[in-house]
Amino acid sequence: MFDGPECDFWDIRYHSRRFVVTAIRFLRPAALFIMAFMMSRAQAAALEPVTVRLDWLAGIYHAPIFLAKARGYYAQEGLDVTFHNGQGSISTLQIVGSGNETIGLANLSALTLARSAGVPVVAIGALMEKSPEAVVTLATSGIRTPKDLEGKRWGLVPGDEAQRLFIAFAAQNRINLSSIHKVTLSQAAGFSALLNGDVDFVCAWTIEDAPRIAAIKPIGKPMLFTDSGLNTLGTVLFVTDSTLAAKPDVLRRFMRATRRGAADLEKSPQAGVDALVNSQSVYDRAFLTSQMQLLPGYFRTSNSVNRPFGSIAPEDIQALLHIMRAYYALPMSITADKIYTDEFAR
Repeated sequence: MFDGPECDFWDIRYHSRRFVVTAIRFLRPAALFIMAFMMSRAQAAALEPVTVRLDWLAGIYHAPIFLAKARGYYAQEGLDVTFHNGQGSISTLQIVGSGNETIGLANLSALTLARSAGVPVVAIGALMEKSPEAVVTLATSGIRTPKDLEGKRWGLVPGDEAQRLFIAFAAQNRINLSSIHKVTLSQAAGFSALLNGDVDFVCAWTIEDAPRIAAIKPIGKPMLFTDSGLNTLGTVLFVTDSTLAAKPDVLRRFMRATRRGAADLEKSPQAGVDALVNSQSVYDRAFLTSQMQLLPGYFRTSNSVNRPFGSIAPEDIQALLHIMRAYYALPMSITADKIYTDEFAR
């Protein structure tokens, strides 16, 4: 490298600089990678963990929260959000109510009943304000109007939300409930019983269940309970009273990110489908796309159309309480402020 012991000082400095520069060029990519890795680890460690227990397996109406996560909106709010599948509103209310999850999803009427039973839970916003519950029949059933249900076989699931709501539906439409033959079924057997002709109608969701049935056999036009003035609202996000008191800033950030996801979904419904498909490989993209066409009509009611996404109109809360006092034996002590706060949906 040098010519001898009497090499020029300037040659030594020159070659030393070349060595240092070469070393820096070699080490820079590795150093940058290490720095980026350390920063990402630090950022992840700084995120507030938030667990969300769904009401069922992830479905089309969960698209706003899955899109918000896919686009990094929760992370931008400093939240590390993890979704867990559920096994029904009642199960989720029990799990979240016992303090094992941060946020849960449930039907608002189920939450209201849980609150009346002493479970300390309260809704902080809605994913789906219009209830999708309806009477579903096959096209060949001859059932066209509510009165046509008289004398028919009803496939019902004991304890299911739709069972109580159908009783209210029957009262509203002057259906002789005693003339209807009740066939007790499990949750899993409801659709097959209808398709096999073992029952004449079931109560199911128009945005998820009805399309699955229609994919096998043509169905009649679903009879939405909301068309009879029975909007018990749909799926809400809820927390315990203790979480509400301890983590208001976390909830505010969560709802802010969720509204961004919902706004993106309204602009690009297919993005919501992509977020769901990418989250789990079991989804049928074409089927989800067909469901997505039905979803926008359930996000808001006529009372909440001009309100921010997730904000439930006071008129709808009062209507829910009226229905539940009339048909669910809900005590008068359960008032609007006990089941919903609008603090985080604005």
